[in-house]
Amino acid sequence: MIQERQNILNVKIQAEQLNFLMQTIHAHHNDFDFHQLNALLGLAYDIAGSVYDWADKEEQIVLANDEAERKGRKNG
Repeated sequence: MIQERQNILNVKIQAEQLNFLMQTIHAHHNDFDFHQLNALLGLAYDIAGSVYDWADKEEQIVLANDEAERKGRKNG
């Protein structure tokens, strides 16, 4: 059975947020105290983790769909 691919819009928004956050951290890292910088980096890791999870799930869907197509051609 072919699985439906994920919506890429949410992950693109997250990637844009991560990019903006990293630009902000880079430009202002000297202005933040330890706790602020730690919180911002934690947020960056959370966003990056979400993007990674999306990519991992998408890869699994694509591989499963490829396998389903191969089996379909083999049996069809």
